[in-house]
Amino acid sequence: MPKFHAILCLLLLWMTDPATQAGGEKKTLFPGMATGLHLYRYDWDVETCVLYVAEMSRHAPTLHFEVALANAQVLGKETVRSMANRRNQRGDRRVLVAVNGGFGVLGDMRGYGGVLESLHVQDGELITQPKDTEACFGVTESGEFLSTPVEMKASVQIGAHTLPLGCVNQRRLDGCQVTLYTPRLGESTHTNRRRGTEIRIGGLPLPLTPNYTHTYRVDGVSRDGNSTIPRDGGILWISTRLKGSGISEFNTGASGTLTLTLSPPEWNRVQHAIGGRLRLLKNGKINETLVEMHHAERRHTPGKRTSVLNLSHEPRTALGYNADTLFLIVADGRQPKYSTGLTLYELASILIDLGATEAINLDGGSSSTFVANDAVINKPSGQREREVLNAVFITADVP
Repeated sequence: MPKFHAILCLLLLWMTDPATQAGGEKKTLFPGMATGLHLYRYDWDVETCVLYVAEMSRHAPTLHFEVALANAQVLGKETVRSMANRRNQRGDRRVLVAVNGGFGVLGDMRGYGGVLESLHVQDGELITQPKDTEACFGVTESGEFLSTPVEMKASVQIGAHTLPLGCVNQRRLDGCQVTLYTPRLGESTHTNRRRGTEIRIGGLPLPLTPNYTHTYRVDGVSRDGNSTIPRDGGILWISTRLKGSGISEFNTGASGTLTLTLSPPEWNRVQHAIGGRLRLLKNGKINETLVEMHHAERRHTPGKRTSVLNLSHEPRTALGYNADTLFLIVADGRQPKYSTGLTLYELASILIDLGATEAINLDGGSSSTFVANDAVINKPSGQREREVLNAVFITADVP
């Protein structure tokens, strides 16, 4: 009898597990938009959820992966459609598909509204460093896809001393005792005078790149906070908690060396990269934490929202790929009669069903936006297109 019960429990688990039943109806959108690109609406038939999916062939020579920064600087927000329109104005490529990107500060947060808290590399320029080192995706100039864990290793040398550089263009975060602000942040640092010293440095060739070493000169020292960022250099913010280590060496006229690299070394070749929050798939398997949380639920209620965001049914945006295809996915949510959204486990399960082997979770909720053919084609949960921090594009060469 115990053996019978065990078999019955396994059977019931199989029957109620979305990963074993994933399926739905696909409706092609904008057929013939570009060779190597397939867009469709996916009505998931396990629960009430509508997704919009773009599949880009990795072998299509005229299609490309790109990222975009809102308002071309870190401090500021912009709609996905506006970012796509601005990219189109360059004339060399046209944006075919665009979705919202990574995580950061959407509210004002003492002047830091719009600041990213995830990796962003655009046209070979390192704008912000990785935070969730597991949930990053990058593409090299040769078209190689990277999603291995990545870290920034950076330092500032002055005199005989070397200081670790923890952050680039971010608000003061725990653990970042030295932060570099470049003109990509905005006009000024928005820092608090009581929490750090700011060193104005010049002689730095810009833009900053993922593999960077160059000398600099000290052009000034300030303890007033909120320093203006020079157009031909940057500001080094040093926390008051950092004692000694050559801080007294930063005097006007002194010189030193700034060194920055990404590890592993193949990440130094990325042209476009974006960071999310949480790795969904690795080598074709769902993140173990998501699997454990899913199976630990005492009762699964379709469409239920909860304070545990991984388990809550929410609008979602994700990026995935396999050996042949790049996937961009937006799931609508918070609209019971139309689409309730997905848990992260369900999102990962659908990605596997569609063929992805690697995937990361991007920002969701009201930010989830899918733009195609110059229009928003999904139904954002806020009933309008929200201004976000950055975006992901599929672009095509203009003949």
